[in-house]
Amino acid sequence: MSALLDHPTLQSASPKLWLRPWVVFVAVAIGAFASCLLEWRQADINMRAMARERGAALFRLVQLTRDWNARHGGVYVPVTEATPPNPNLQHERRDVVTRDGLALTLVNPAYMTRQIAEIAHLAEGIRLHITSLKPLRPANAADPWEAAALRRFEAGQDEIVELIPGDTPVHRYMAPLKITKPCLTCHEKQGYRLGQIRGGISVTMPAADLLAIRDGERVRAVALHALVFAIVAALLQVLVQRTRRHLQSLEAVAREQDAVIAQRTHALSEANAGLERELANRELAAAVFDNAAEAIVITDEGGRFVEVNPAFSRMTGYAADEVLGKAVSVIKSGRHPPEFYGEMWHTLANENRWQGEVWNRRKNGELFVVWMSIARIPGGVQPARYVATLTDITLRKELEEALRYRAYHDPLTDLPNRALFSDRLRVALLQAQRHGRAFALCFIDLDWFKPVNDRFGHAAGDDLLVETAKRLRLCVRAADTVARIGGDEFAAILTEVGSRTEIEEIAARIVAAIARPFELTAGTARISCSIGIALFPEHGRDVEALQHVADATLYAVKASGRNAFRIAANGADPS
Repeated sequence: MSALLDHPTLQSASPKLWLRPWVVFVAVAIGAFASCLLEWRQADINMRAMARERGAALFRLVQLTRDWNARHGGVYVPVTEATPPNPNLQHERRDVVTRDGLALTLVNPAYMTRQIAEIAHLAEGIRLHITSLKPLRPANAADPWEAAALRRFEAGQDEIVELIPGDTPVHRYMAPLKITKPCLTCHEKQGYRLGQIRGGISVTMPAADLLAIRDGERVRAVALHALVFAIVAALLQVLVQRTRRHLQSLEAVAREQDAVIAQRTHALSEANAGLERELANRELAAAVFDNAAEAIVITDEGGRFVEVNPAFSRMTGYAADEVLGKAVSVIKSGRHPPEFYGEMWHTLANENRWQGEVWNRRKNGELFVVWMSIARIPGGVQPARYVATLTDITLRKELEEALRYRAYHDPLTDLPNRALFSDRLRVALLQAQRHGRAFALCFIDLDWFKPVNDRFGHAAGDDLLVETAKRLRLCVRAADTVARIGGDEFAAILTEVGSRTEIEEIAARIVAAIARPFELTAGTARISCSIGIALFPEHGRDVEALQHVADATLYAVKASGRNAFRIAANGADPS
């Protein structure tokens, strides 16, 4: 583990890990601001679209009314103060009297438009104005905004809508009036031509209600983006703190291990050097031999114990007289194959030294691992000997194994996590391809888990997840794999399945097990589960395809009522 943490790539990456969250924070802030700005602008666009729809609807209504009037050659209405004869209408039958003496006057499209405008203004505050750059009536003269709009119509524009700010803001809409066939009945003599633009109708509408809607949308957009930004910032802060603590913990462990290894390696190196230099000095060699902190073993070329120091006895539990003259295999663990020892003796024969990790067995049967350095001492008067120093690294290996286990298992349920599950899925796929076997991939999702958290609290939710993991283990076989891959998401690999019936039996057991009540400390909880199942090789020949099919089948189960399982159909959409 220390070697891993000492890797230059990891060391260079560590400072970046401390800075990267702030880069993400800035990116999130910029994204939130940009999104809020877009929403702000969209509110204006929406308001303008509603204003255009209102104005276009009123314009179209007036236009249809004018067309109807024109097709009927005008309509007669009683002469009143509100509807006096139109002095600008030149028509031989403009004014008539009925047989019973009722005076009627002819209302043409323009006159009718003015009547509608008065009604709309009184009822809704909407002003309709028929206008032209060359009006027949002075009252139809265009104001500056209308004149600019009419010139734009002549240039080819179809309609105009604008917000006019002020103490009483209004939306103004205007569209051109084109000469239609019925219009020529009265205006052909005045030089009008079919399709010609002779003016337009402007619609002036109060904008207060639409402005209120727009401002409400803006407030909601700002509030929503502020809330999302606050949540993301809080989550990012939690992630930074947890990452910092994790890195600090790993760095502390690495420093301690490096210090121990460096200290012991240095001591071993000096002990070996001292043995090689001072072997002739028996008194000094004996003192070093007896008082060394590390176990020292001297063997002959046949691999039999010649001498061991007190540290060896403390390490293995064997007294010196129990092993002297016996083969070193007395402490073998049985964990290494014969090839391992063959390679070790080959290296000693060629290089006169060897070092590496070796698993041994204590007198009480307990296994332990040492870092062993062996040097061959050439014979002179005395026969050749092998001197080995052994450093017990069992605690270090256990710590590394514990850290490795934590990296690949869910801390709450003790099930394999997503990383280990993905590795086992790849292994299952390779074995199935190599041996022509089938296996099943199951995605399991808990139904109604959130209400349990909301009702009983997250501690009760954790207890339920732990009990769920136990039930899942009991439902599958020893060779199968069950993993927790998300909050309330689990997965299983059913290896070497013989038939669909076998898979269905296991899936049915899981559904029934999860449906049983959970007796928690906080109370009784009831949930269910949905299972989507993909089979190899029927539903895919690679990991991605199988995961896609299983995931789609899971969502099909949830969509059809939950509390059930489904095996994906061959060659069909799982839904």
